[in-house]
Amino acid sequence: MILARVSASFLVLTVGVLAAQDAKLPAVLFFANPMTSDNDVIRRATPESLSVAERYFVEITNGIFDVTVTQDGAQLTRGKLSRYQAVVFFTAINPPGVDKEALLDWVAAGGAFIGIHSTANTYQNYPPFGQMLGAYYDRRPWRTKENPQTKVRVKVVDKTHPATQHLGDSFEIADDIYQFKNFDRANLQMLLSLDPASLDTANPRMNAQDKDLPVSWAKSHGKGRVFYTSLGDGEPTWKDLKYRTHLIKGIQWAMGQTTQ
Repeated sequence: MILARVSASFLVLTVGVLAAQDAKLPAVLFFANPMTSDNDVIRRATPESLSVAERYFVEITNGIFDVTVTQDGAQLTRGKLSRYQAVVFFTAINPPGVDKEALLDWVAAGGAFIGIHSTANTYQNYPPFGQMLGAYYDRRPWRTKENPQTKVRVKVVDKTHPATQHLGDSFEIADDIYQFKNFDRANLQMLLSLDPASLDTANPRMNAQDKDLPVSWAKSHGKGRVFYTSLGDGEPTWKDLKYRTHLIKGIQWAMGQTTQ
């Protein structure tokens, strides 16, 4: 069963199945707001439609989570966050309406926070958000107007984590590839990193001092768990079974459904 309503020009979509109501699937909020960024994968054609990433998120989580999809930051307030076991951000810049302090308090009290791709470029003027996430977006040296996606090899740093144990030693993918700043390497668990051999390391826009080239990581924030993956910019990535499993298992880990 799919329940939908339109509120304040934003579609709020709750997805589930009749049988799932009795099963009490974990409640997950998917907040996807592109603001003025170039993230077309989360841009809606109309307020009543769903973006590419929203459609795929609904598809791959059906029967696993009870999902609410929104681009309305007013759904992330102190009173409403208690409805959810996990909050998934695919955002950029400064989405309005979000009670940022309440969000961080909710995670610290045991909530599960998941960040996708440009979430690392969200609230850069609010350092506590970056500290909770583990890093901020810095640049994307290899992106060009003609080639927004860069094919890279990704190394699996942690082969035992639920979000990565299906990926083998490495894999190749084409996506919008990031570098980061304020990367809190000492206080997080690196899961995936870029293989420098697959990059143009002579690119003058690359941060030459970087020894770590993170792609995905996991960390704690108070009593809560945080999972971040920089992948997810293009529709081909959302169609990729490896990515789908990576994301779902990362959400489940953040909710404490896996022991590691």
